[in-house]
Amino acid sequence: MICDICGVRDAMMVVQQVSTSGQKEVHLCLQCAAQRGLSTSNGKIEMSLASLFDSIAKLRKNQRQCPVCGTNEGDVEKIQRLGCPECYNIFAPKLKSLLEKRGITGGYAGSLPERLASYKTVLVDRMQLKAKLEQAVAQEDYERAAMYRDRLKALDKCAASAESSDALSQGEYSL
Repeated sequence: MICDICGVRDAMMVVQQVSTSGQKEVHLCLQCAAQRGLSTSNGKIEMSLASLFDSIAKLRKNQRQCPVCGTNEGDVEKIQRLGCPECYNIFAPKLKSLLEKRGITGGYAGSLPERLASYKTVLVDRMQLKAKLEQAVAQEDYERAAMYRDRLKALDKCAASAESSDALSQGEYSL
């Protein structure tokens, strides 16, 4: 476990606060504990723990946090995992910078299974039409916007019918 304060050294001490609102846990390395006046030399902790948890709260308050799962930017950077699908939207800039540090740029360019190839084109077409629709609405060109809206509806209807025919051909539905 890594120290929650410095984020560099291994934590050697765990301080836990239990209250009616929940439980908080802080992992500390020996240097950060000493800087904050924590000493276990005589078997007693000689510091007000409230000030310790206040400093952690201030660190986390300045970071973005996912409203769904509670994951924050520090967690994403430290454990390099996301908590839920919404995290992809919340932490998009952070994810992009983390990937660029590893030399990964651009989107996924690998192969797809054959059964997903048609869905990919539908999704790309849908995204492009939606962007054009939003642009037409922003420019107050409502005739063009209506045309894009109708194309989107037709594309959705076509995709839904293709999905149900795929399911029937694979025997997913039975009578």
